Amino acid sequence: ILDMQEKERQRIANDLHDSTIQNLTHLIHTIELGSMYIDKDIIRAKLELETCIKNLKSIIDEMRQIIFNLRPMSFDDLGFKHCIENFIYNMRTQYVNFEIEYDVCDLDNEDFNIENNSGVNLFIVTIYRLIQESVMNAIKHSKGKKIILIIEKKNNKCVIHIKDDGEGYNFDDDEKSNNHFGLIIMKERISLLNGKVSINTDENGTEVIIEIPFK
Repeated sequence: ILDMQEKERQRIANDLHDSTIQNLTHLIHTIELGSMYIDKDIIRAKLELETCIKNLKSIIDEMRQIIFNLRPMSFDDLGFKHCIENFIYNMRTQYVNFEIEYDVCDLDNEDFNIENNSGVNLFIVTIYRLIQESVMNAIKHSKGKKIILIIEKKNNKCVIHIKDDGEGYNFDDDEKSNNHFGLIIMKERISLLNGKVSINTDENGTEVIIEIPFK
């Protein structure tokens, strides 16, 4: 669990460094450039400020996405299915070249053989994380253009299917070289929930099947 937490922290740090920090640094340069023009060319200075406003709005959107990924706020209010739909909507908006089809069932307290609501919430959030990891892995590493996501309740289990049309990859080699932290974390999450995962990959794409018992 501690190892998984450290990998999560490392990934969040990388996301902040590669996107938000770099964009903020670029924003500082733009502001400095605008201040140089403010006395010499007021029109150019205004254009630079407009660029700053546009970039700042983009950075705010990135931060909101990072916060949403850390804790899907709509989950507590709207439930599992709506949260998944919001996640897919955000992915479609962010990765416009990717087509995402989905068929998602809802999950609630009655599905779980767990006495307290906090345990159910932790269970559902963990399932959400698994879906999030699987979809993001497909988008970032598959080199494909389409993802099919199916979530269903079957034989007292939550069964998750994620399939892409990418090039496929060697899971064992990637895991040994630590190139795919997401897949490693995903397997650890599944193990903590007493579930199992199968990954089928070839030149026509990759299919991930996750089965999590409701007990």
